[in-house]
Amino acid sequence: MAHVRRGRKRIRAHANPFSDADVAVPLQPSDINWIEKYQSHEERKGDDVPVQLAQSDVDKKKRTKPNICDIGCGFGGLILSLSAVLPDSLIVGLEIRPQAVAIVEERIQKARAEGKARNICVVKCNVMKHFSQYFHKGQLDKIFFTFPDPHFKKGNFRRRIINQSFLAYYAYALKLGGICYTVTDVEDLFKWQTSHLDAHPLFERIPDEEIKEDPCFIAMTTKTDEAKKVERLHGSKFSACYRRVKAPSQAPQAKIAKTNEP
Repeated sequence: MAHVRRGRKRIRAHANPFSDADVAVPLQPSDINWIEKYQSHEERKGDDVPVQLAQSDVDKKKRTKPNICDIGCGFGGLILSLSAVLPDSLIVGLEIRPQAVAIVEERIQKARAEGKARNICVVKCNVMKHFSQYFHKGQLDKIFFTFPDPHFKKGNFRRRIINQSFLAYYAYALKLGGICYTVTDVEDLFKWQTSHLDAHPLFERIPDEEIKEDPCFIAMTTKTDEAKKVERLHGSKFSACYRRVKAPSQAPQAKIAKTNEP
């Protein structure tokens, strides 16, 4: 297993999504208190509440929920970039590795101390087991998959974060017109992902010319830690974006002509 070294910390590059992890999981999306996740420790002790959360008590909890999600956020490079690109949105990064989550939390707290990143948070989550327990139907405007584990062995293809069965969960959480962003440096994985997304009736590919100037697309392909690494190594990046569309209407059933019984 490949490892990533950050300072004195040695962190696995990937994790097994089918292993049992010691993590508290909400039974349903409404059980999550997102307000706490968007406040720093100092803010929770005092009255300095971020602008996005300044609602009255009961309504505040109902209305405060993320509308942007980075699945497998790694060390948080994308969500930190999106914080400035989408200042009026609430952004969450989901990550399965506890050490990576701890690093992202440190980066967020450092940014908040500078008056930034008050609209982002990170949550330890095994997406392949518990994604549906975090989001309501149509809650998300955008969802990101940046340089996911390619799982090269055929026997591990079922672990790929984009696959036929899991696209239904992502489509459920995305609102109509919402966008699914993907990027990888592995061409075989790119072909796998696009083949599944192309075949799904609830996703429609956005032409490259239409999406290339999107600030979120630019952040995804240039601002993440992995994107910068690929550039340093002069590697290739393969990206595709899809819009959430309505389910195709079913063909109307043929009317059965009534006949008069003799």
